[in-house]
Amino acid sequence: MLSKQRGLGLIQVAIVMASLAAIAMAFLMSARHERNFFAEGLSKLTGKPAPAASATSSAAASASGAAVAVPAEPAGVLRKCVIDGKTVLSDVACPDGKVVKAIDTRGIEAPKAPKPDPDDAAPQSATDKMIEKATR
Repeated sequence: MLSKQRGLGLIQVAIVMASLAAIAMAFLMSARHERNFFAEGLSKLTGKPAPAASATSSAAASASGAAVAVPAEPAGVLRKCVIDGKTVLSDVACPDGKVVKAIDTRGIEAPKAPKPDPDDAAPQSATDKMIEKATR
């Protein structure tokens, strides 16, 4: 007699795997666009205001017209800012920017010339002279 197998069916497994793939794809897209789609979706569902990193809050802050006076800082300072939901490095002051220390690198060094072979500096023997004369 055949008995029924217990556990998940093929269609149930397909649905679970498709939902896991959709979540993974949303995470990868979120990382690619440097945004948090999960937090944005949660804020839309709960009705709470979006996080400070979203495009709507930065657009509202720039549209208000009453900009906060920021004291002038020395030139050449890099700041990590979030503009339109994207993280960028900028030398312009931004309200939520963090100062980033730049690492000075040497870049690509030119290859050094190889040292001459000691055989070239030694005087040629008579056999070597004859071979070279014959090959000319």
